[in-house]
Amino acid sequence: MKRYRIHFGISQAELAERAELSVGYIGEVEMGRKFPSPEKLEAIAKVFEVRAFRLLMGPEDVTDAMGPDAVYETAEKLKKILSDEIDEFVRDADPNKPKPLPVFYDERGKRIRGR
Repeated sequence: MKRYRIHFGISQAELAERAELSVGYIGEVEMGRKFPSPEKLEAIAKVFEVRAFRLLMGPEDVTDAMGPDAVYETAEKLKKILSDEIDEFVRDADPNKPKPLPVFYDERGKRIRGR
């Protein structure tokens, strides 16, 4: 939660006001002395315009759960999916255009051209 508050450049007091909570409560939560109820967590998440579970996870949590290369592997998979979807969209938009050359991917999902 604190990283979101710092990222958005707001004080504990401003967060507390926007979420309709006390400044002391925000401080206690940030220090780990209190855990917000689902309702209070939702109020805080609404201030940052994120889903509540995001406030509970840090980048290290994703890495711990999925391994250190998880972010890169996910990015490569997304590139592949988006590339394929864009190619399909272009083909569907103009059937007179030549079909793109086939694209192959290695075992890590990285795009290989020219095969």
